[in-house]
Amino acid sequence: MLPVTVRRVLLAQHRVDFRKRFNGLLAEAYRLGADPYDGDCVVFIKKDHTQLRVLVGDSFGLYLVSRRFEGGRLRAVLKFAKEPSTRTVSSGELSLLLEGSSFTVHKRAKPWRPGHLGSSAAGAQPVVVPT
Repeated sequence: MLPVTVRRVLLAQHRVDFRKRFNGLLAEAYRLGADPYDGDCVVFIKKDHTQLRVLVGDSFGLYLVSRRFEGGRLRAVLKFAKEPSTRTVSSGELSLLLEGSSFTVHKRAKPWRPGHLGSSAAGAQPVVVPT
């Protein structure tokens, strides 16, 4: 989707003021321990679940992706925490969020390591069941 390499995707689990732009969301990302300039992708969800914003960057600058759900809401099961915190999600789960789908992760597959006996070629992608 973006011409950047994403190292990890973090879903913010607290309420964020959506009047914030690049600098405000970058400050929130740093507060969470993420570094968008180093490949961290941080996803913020509006408290009424009608918008989400994704902050990601590279060594040249930042991208701010904003998605508004017209005529509906994001159906992700997310209870906002009082204190700033994050949850790591996969790039597949990020794609589902951007589409507005809800999902439940029942079990994550174990990562595959070359040369490890008894490992499967399933990869590190979680098992995601759209609901």
